[in-house]
Amino acid sequence: MIDKLTAEERMKKLILGEKIDRIPVIPHMEAYAAQICNLSAREYYLNPEKAFKAQIWAKNLHNHDGGIGYGLPEAFTMDFGGEVEFPTTPKFSLPKVSKRPILSVQEIKNIKIPNIEFAEGASRILKFNKICYENGLGVGISAGSPMNIVQCIIGTDTLLRWFIKEPNAVHELLKIATEYIIYTGKYYINEFGKGNVSAGMSFPMECNAIMSPKTFEKFSVPYIKKILNVYKELGIKIGSIHLCGNHKRNLKYWKNEIKLEKRTLITTGYEMDLKDLADYFGEDYIIGGNVKNTTLQMGTPDEVYEEARQIIEKMKFNKGGFVLTPDCTLMTITPAANLYAMIKAARDFGSYD
Repeated sequence: MIDKLTAEERMKKLILGEKIDRIPVIPHMEAYAAQICNLSAREYYLNPEKAFKAQIWAKNLHNHDGGIGYGLPEAFTMDFGGEVEFPTTPKFSLPKVSKRPILSVQEIKNIKIPNIEFAEGASRILKFNKICYENGLGVGISAGSPMNIVQCIIGTDTLLRWFIKEPNAVHELLKIATEYIIYTGKYYINEFGKGNVSAGMSFPMECNAIMSPKTFEKFSVPYIKKILNVYKELGIKIGSIHLCGNHKRNLKYWKNEIKLEKRTLITTGYEMDLKDLADYFGEDYIIGGNVKNTTLQMGTPDEVYEEARQIIEKMKFNKGGFVLTPDCTLMTITPAANLYAMIKAARDFGSYD
């Protein structure tokens, strides 16, 4: 089909609950844009200017419905004083942590809220957003989760031990992480103005493979609620959350305690059934997902096209609306033809005419 709306028009109408021409596609592409622009991951991650140009080329090539984004892996590790290496080989290597910001409970007292203008990760993200703003595009930030920041500060193994042995230390770090997220929101409002800043949240550490529902309730829910409340007061719309992995046993907390704003986009990995998720949250929420990254990276265009078709036919008429996405951030070495196949499936099978 030929699109009847621009990507911006389509997404705006979807959020408002109005009729759209077809299912939108948000590919969550990060360093994939580097691959198709012949940049190394190191060049992409360390140079916001190059990352911006790569994102523009990628959006123009694929004509997707998502925004221009710049995710810097281990940015919080860098911001809080950890050491991160950006390998030169292989070409598309992810950053590697060589030292976490703190190694013991006693070192928590030395943690300070980073200065966004000078922190290694945050300053690059700020630069990217300034380029976006100067080019008339949206400004977007991460609103957490705070647990992700704590994981960056102490590492996953230490975090899991401290849940049991040092729960007060985990709470202290979560308070620091929450304070940093709130400080970031306030800084961006002062820099770009109310109404010009949006945010998203991602929750890989909170999945049930890592923590129990009771741990989620005790260690995550209070801080998530605080961030949502403060960002709402600041005028920053948290338009989407990504439930990475299996969060089935946490859903009651999202619905009954956290209470996301209506028309929030909730995306999820392949571990969760999209129809069940949609039925649970109801028609006030948009659901997104969840073409497997393994298919996108390792499969053929025909296999991607077929998997996307099945998801579309299952979710096309979800009352709250639906967005086709990968199950997580698009893998860097995904073949361009496979991403094209996913987007083509939305045009071929996702029309509402």
